[in-house]
Amino acid sequence: MDIGGILKARRVRRNETLEDVAFRAGTDAGNLSRIERNRQDVSVQRLGRLCDALEMSLTELFEELEGKAKTPHLRDPASAFDKDTRQLIDLSDKLNATGRRLLVDLAARLADTKGLS
Repeated sequence: MDIGGILKARRVRRNETLEDVAFRAGTDAGNLSRIERNRQDVSVQRLGRLCDALEMSLTELFEELEGKAKTPHLRDPASAFDKDTRQLIDLSDKLNATGRRLLVDLAARLADTKGLS
């Protein structure tokens, strides 16, 4: 796989738009799109910012590029979740045990109402 393909696969696994990642990396969506399609060279600095925006290290990127990452999707468990789920996990980490219990109870009630649909 190529660098652009790895970046795109990671972004897609995370269910994020070009705009989401580009904004965090300090670039624009068109630039990121060209990088993902290998139509534009990328500096090491920009590559580092893109990796940061995708919550991966340059080491992980190069291991995947060299085929050394046996299961890339498991190297970043958070990438298996969509953005809302990751945000919920991040928020739950900030709660004490009582707050987490309330959050679980709320989620169970929402599930009982079929997500308020």
